[in-house]
Amino acid sequence: MKPNDKVIADIIADSREVAHHPDTLDRRQFLTRLATQVGGIGGALSTLPAFAQLSSGQLQPDPTTESVPLIPVVEAIGKKVWENDQLNEDAVSELMDQAMMKLTGRSSAKEAWRDIVLPDDIVGIKINPLAGPELSTHSIIVDKIVEGLYGAGVLRKQIIIWDRFEAHLLNAGYPIRQDEGDVRTLASDTEGIGYDDEVFYESEKDSVARRENESTLSRYSRIVTQQVDVLINVPVLKHHAMAGVSGCLKNLAFGSVDNTRRFHGKPLYCNPAIGEILEHKVLKEKLVLNIVDGLVASFDKGPTYHAESTWKYGSLFISTDPVILDVLVLQTINQKREEMELDSVSKLSNHINTASNLGIGTNTLGQADLRKVEI
Repeated sequence: MKPNDKVIADIIADSREVAHHPDTLDRRQFLTRLATQVGGIGGALSTLPAFAQLSSGQLQPDPTTESVPLIPVVEAIGKKVWENDQLNEDAVSELMDQAMMKLTGRSSAKEAWRDIVLPDDIVGIKINPLAGPELSTHSIIVDKIVEGLYGAGVLRKQIIIWDRFEAHLLNAGYPIRQDEGDVRTLASDTEGIGYDDEVFYESEKDSVARRENESTLSRYSRIVTQQVDVLINVPVLKHHAMAGVSGCLKNLAFGSVDNTRRFHGKPLYCNPAIGEILEHKVLKEKLVLNIVDGLVASFDKGPTYHAESTWKYGSLFISTDPVILDVLVLQTINQKREEMELDSVSKLSNHINTASNLGIGTNTLGQADLRKVEI
């Protein structure tokens, strides 16, 4: 953490508060709940990976939704992406290409990307750089997205890589670039960008003491309200001490507005703000793809980086639906936490159910067409 990074200092302070909250389920309580309840996020909430659950028969499609088209969801497993603790970028590149082809059913990556964007789109790539170079969206994934967009006819000058804070982008290895003739890298706090006073989320369901300037408004970044036509969301697969997981939903929602600290901590744990922020058309109608970066993942002490609570997972989750991907993120983290004899974080992740109820996506694995890629 940089010494003057107030954002991360606030996250750490709020996380410590949650860690001592008595409502957190201990391991015995969680296992008892699993034994006595059916339902919740993704159905049975087994700690098996989602794909294994379907193949083992633990989760079956809901017969009442059989007529609804299934949502393609790809789990891409890269057995060769890590070699002696070094990332094999050629293997990651191949993994991305194969995953996009599997998602769309196309015979080439170029054709796959043409299903996602139009040549005249201005595309915003929302990354997650908060945790520094060790646990942020990998640049090889971003480079592959840019390559795919260019192959689909989107000019480099039509692409913006972005997040809220310049300091986080710089610390994660993403220099600010404002040359309008090439791919730009911008933050909402970049001079000349800022937040839109006319487009905001208003809520008093927050912590009054944590409001910025005592405001009940969270304004949307001008990047999403004025600059981009479509959004590609590229979060990191990681634990979050206050929201349970930091996946697609939190990355895009809280990365797109200001005045978010007021939603952290008890009793809200970022819910229902995440889902309600995503309801706005500047996010919901522009989001075309989600790619969860699980090359390195964290199972504890998130959203900041701690070497002892990360592992080289070497996988990607890809779908147009951010909710179903967060179900997979939650199950993956819970499974890893079980292996490490840690508590489930499901109780902190109610924003996933809320987002589903608001129509952002589905939290039911039976409505997903789960497709696997291994290289």
